[in-house]
Amino acid sequence: MFKTNFLGNTAPLAMLFTLISMSFTIAYLKNAFSQATMEKYRFAEWRALYVAEAGLNNVGVVILPQIRGDTTLYAEGVNYGIDEFGKPIGKYKNIVASTQLIPNSTRKQYIARATGVAEYISTGGEDISVERTVYTSMVPQGFEEFMYFTNEEKPIGPGNTGTVNFGSSDQLEGKVHTNGNIVFSNYGCPEFSGQVNITHEAVENGGGIGSWGACDESIFEEEIGGETVTILDTVDAIIFPPQNSAEVTKANATRIFEADDMLFRNAKKDTLVMTEINFVPGGYWVAQWWYNIPPVGSPPAEYTFVWDAVTTGPQVNSSGIHFAPNNTFSPATGYDDNFMIMSAIDASGNNVQEEILALVESGDNIRIENIDGSKVALFQATGAVAFGDNAIIVTKAPSSEISYSSTGGEGFLDNESVKFINASAPTGLADNIEWNQFHYYHDHQDVENEYCEAGGIQHFDFEYWNAGGISGTNCDIFSCPDQIYNSNYVYLSRSFYSKGSSPQVLYVKGGQVLVRGVVDGQYTIVTDDFAEYRRHDDESKIDRVWGNIWLINDLVYIDSNASGEVIHPNNGGTNNTLGLIAGGSVIIANTRPNGARGQQFGTDININASILSMNGGFIAHYWQNSLQGYHDWNDGLSYGIIADGRGGHRNHYRSSGSAGIYTGTDDYRGYINLWGSIVQFKRGYMKRNYPGPYNVSPGVGYDKNYHYDWNLRMRPPPYFPDLQSTNNAVVLKMSSYGHLENF
Repeated sequence: MFKTNFLGNTAPLAMLFTLISMSFTIAYLKNAFSQATMEKYRFAEWRALYVAEAGLNNVGVVILPQIRGDTTLYAEGVNYGIDEFGKPIGKYKNIVASTQLIPNSTRKQYIARATGVAEYISTGGEDISVERTVYTSMVPQGFEEFMYFTNEEKPIGPGNTGTVNFGSSDQLEGKVHTNGNIVFSNYGCPEFSGQVNITHEAVENGGGIGSWGACDESIFEEEIGGETVTILDTVDAIIFPPQNSAEVTKANATRIFEADDMLFRNAKKDTLVMTEINFVPGGYWVAQWWYNIPPVGSPPAEYTFVWDAVTTGPQVNSSGIHFAPNNTFSPATGYDDNFMIMSAIDASGNNVQEEILALVESGDNIRIENIDGSKVALFQATGAVAFGDNAIIVTKAPSSEISYSSTGGEGFLDNESVKFINASAPTGLADNIEWNQFHYYHDHQDVENEYCEAGGIQHFDFEYWNAGGISGTNCDIFSCPDQIYNSNYVYLSRSFYSKGSSPQVLYVKGGQVLVRGVVDGQYTIVTDDFAEYRRHDDESKIDRVWGNIWLINDLVYIDSNASGEVIHPNNGGTNNTLGLIAGGSVIIANTRPNGARGQQFGTDININASILSMNGGFIAHYWQNSLQGYHDWNDGLSYGIIADGRGGHRNHYRSSGSAGIYTGTDDYRGYINLWGSIVQFKRGYMKRNYPGPYNVSPGVGYDKNYHYDWNLRMRPPPYFPDLQSTNNAVVLKMSSYGHLENF
């Protein structure tokens, strides 16, 4: 029984073990199949990612700097690579390149993404496709990234000696680049603390380093982490100025200050406008003055009367003027008379009979116009004669017609204010303007088609600066601002503008600008390259005044240290930024606060700004200096003068007949303490001494204390120009890289 019972229980047990064994086998096989599938998927995933990165690098990143709008390439895909079986690794597709504004910035962000596709056959025989997408975002490198940039290491400014050296007084903290050649002094070496770039193009032409002077390669060596590394690099040339750079800035102007609407007025002589921007906490003040660049002719032969449409014949009412005897206007024929009758008393009550009788000669062109110039009558006179004591008859040449034009199609109205103008009257030079001759204010020959150059004599201190010409006073914008801001030269009364809540671009159109103050906000000031104007002494000649930005006093951020030092990003940084884009030059004006006259009234200048001089340089104001012994104002000055001695007269307002007050043999003004960046077409002179045209010590001008504002890397001035390479592509730097989810 026992044996039988034992034998009877073995079969179920065996079956149980068999079933368990089969379960393990099935589970193993399922896991093996899953592992194989997963391995295939993961391998395909990595291939797709690899191919996507290839598409991003080979296509996306290449086209990104050159795009002008959103672009998609290879929507259908392009095969890439060959695997061990001779088949494509995968394909990349949908290469998308686009731009968008960086939040809270005026600069674009450039974005490229690419999708990679890889395929495999599943264990079940299915075709499986795997996609992965990668992206990169890049931001432009801007000119504000340079501590110092020049297109040419050639000098700009008066007394040009042909070379500018880096010497022992030069200390530059930050990135330095030139498209030209670096030349070192024979008398000492500069100190660089940052990358220094020369260009392949300059090296290929035998330059890059034009002359080592007293220096050698060690000038570009730094100890970093116990190792000696070089800070000199050779790169591609950078386009300067970048194409349409200033135009983009102007197109995005927050405010436009018109300084060109008094130029080329109908039958008027040109008048230029100077603008001042004075930054203060919470915003800025703006004022404008009109001025003329000498030589200036005498006031125009122009008198104001009222039109007399009621009286006829040779009679005229008090201060009246009309054509006679037929004093009527016909829309078909205009006016048609043989002479004009006018009162001897003008609209201001002045008896002008003798003046007009002496003024009008045969053949003179006479012009009658209303105040806004919308109605104009023209004729040629044969002369003027008295008609009693109270009237004048101006006779018309028989061959001359009265030419009349009116925008409204009507004639002169009774009692309408009109001007009598002798357009042919010789003006001569105004005798109340000091040194009112061509060669004192221009650096070219007195002929047509020659213009003042960006680096030549610059026009700054005119009558408006001295409270409308207060002779014998020391009044200027700092010592008597109320007189200045309320003088007869005011064009735009001093007005306040709030900083607002967003970055601002201030565009000064057609003129120069004076800048000073405490900057609270994010600003860029931009000017035109130049304004053309008719010479007041000769209307047939056209000249140019360059769009210079004059720094007339300290220009610092509201949160900068007392020395002008900007808060470093490591210490919290600053939200304030200022860009200065001058069509001409950015010039440190020879004013009292800036150390004029050998620091008699102040010294140094502190500057927080990114400076860009499109056609000139960053330069000290040498014209009209007070240095004695090189030139005097009346000693037969040549073109391209270095020191003219007029500062001895004008830097206190003094007549040309007064003895000058000179500084002696030097005019040293202190230090330029700058935290920001400097970009210039040519290198501007900041100090002239020995060796050079001024054989004096300590010399004329400023020593340099330049520092880079590291906040500019994260917060450039509004619409400050991007860098472009010689193939017109934007120079980009990587901002981020990553993967996108594919669904």
